[in-house]
Amino acid sequence: MKPAPVGTRIRVLRNQFRHSYEIGRVYTVVQDDHDGTFKAADDAGKVGNWLRWEECEPAGPSLWQQIAADLPEDLVAFLSCFDGIRSLSLKEGVIDAVLAGIPDVHERAAAFARTPAGRALIADNLPTPVEPKESTR
Repeated sequence: MKPAPVGTRIRVLRNQFRHSYEIGRVYTVVQDDHDGTFKAADDAGKVGNWLRWEECEPAGPSLWQQIAADLPEDLVAFLSCFDGIRSLSLKEGVIDAVLAGIPDVHERAAAFARTPAGRALIADNLPTPVEPKESTR
């Protein structure tokens, strides 16, 4: 893989140079040493040791970012109240069916998420905006 900017999500493919990352897991680039190595963090923010670009591939946006892009803002705020949101794998229609059965919980959680106290509690679960890539054609 070619070097990528800080914030890029990568997937570790191999461990030829004894790094501390788990093969197959996705990390986010946090520091580039500009010598062919970089450091990355897991979803909990734990940063590993130096890793070589050649041992990785781009991972693309997280499932959470893909889901959040298609949901109404209040539903994103509601889901952000839960731990582990970045790792959810949901079947189509599950969220709507659950929320339809307990709309009062959805409304109260979404309202709380919009308050300063709510935003402070869920800030690390809110999706980061993904900027569209420029066309190379």
